[in-house]
Amino acid sequence: MDPARLAAGAVLLVLVVAGSTRAQAPHAAPAPAAPVAPAQAPAPAADVKPGVGEAIEAGDAHYARRAEGAHGGTALPFHADGALVEYHRALALDPQSLDARLRIMRAIFFRTGFCGDMDDRDKVRLLDEAKALAEDAVAQVDAETGRRKARVPGGAAATTLPTAKVYLWAAVSWGQWTVYHRMSAAWQRAPKRIRDLSEAVLAIDPATEQHGACIILGRLHCEAPRIIGLTGWVSCEKGIALLRQGLAAAPDNQALVYFLADELLRRDPSHRDEGRALLQRCAKSTPRPEFPVEDAHYAEEARDRLAGLH
Repeated sequence: MDPARLAAGAVLLVLVVAGSTRAQAPHAAPAPAAPVAPAQAPAPAADVKPGVGEAIEAGDAHYARRAEGAHGGTALPFHADGALVEYHRALALDPQSLDARLRIMRAIFFRTGFCGDMDDRDKVRLLDEAKALAEDAVAQVDAETGRRKARVPGGAAATTLPTAKVYLWAAVSWGQWTVYHRMSAAWQRAPKRIRDLSEAVLAIDPATEQHGACIILGRLHCEAPRIIGLTGWVSCEKGIALLRQGLAAAPDNQALVYFLADELLRRDPSHRDEGRALLQRCAKSTPRPEFPVEDAHYAEEARDRLAGLH
């Protein structure tokens, strides 16, 4: 198979899940990405090592203040960086801490996607870390649940681990990493990895992160080219259905509003009016108190998209 086609497939896939539309790699094709809303992270486990809980709580306090000083959909990096410092401290105290890994993945997503421009070398370093942590966290959770690809045993939801959140943020971390590692991601079959993780989330708890797996998997089906042996399973019809499913369940998730509108406008002329109406709904939306930067980002994107419609 032509390596160039594999790389192109990986790039198109990752622009779906790589963070905010401002977080793309240099010279990447201009396509909107699909951040999911930030996690309400699980409470630290009761049997944590001394100092770990305090570090995680300090990180959570920073993360809760991530919108302070933001200009619309762009946040200042101070509190995102502060959260990462504290979460790294927790992981140093307990290298097996799943709570710390999960929070670092989440904070890296926000730092690289919603805090404006940053040096490419710093961004790559963070994305490399997130992907490595994702692999560790997935291995840890898989050992508990017995997951095989997207197949999750029936008792997986009963575990005390934040299984669905780990799989979802691992899928996002894989996607962000792929933007800066195109060929490696192609040969490591990133599309399949992200598909399996997203489908596992849907099997365990579809409501995770405001139905974020519907965004990731829906956009993957719509955006990834069909390449035999790599993405022959993609279906735009299925992708739009997933976006509709997610929006029906989480109507306030502005990422779902925006990306369903985008797909309808680009792929289904018979639903152009619906797509435009969804963009107008997103553009006029008031950011929710818990997601001020994220919602403002999508309102800005919707206004830009509307301005470009003929």
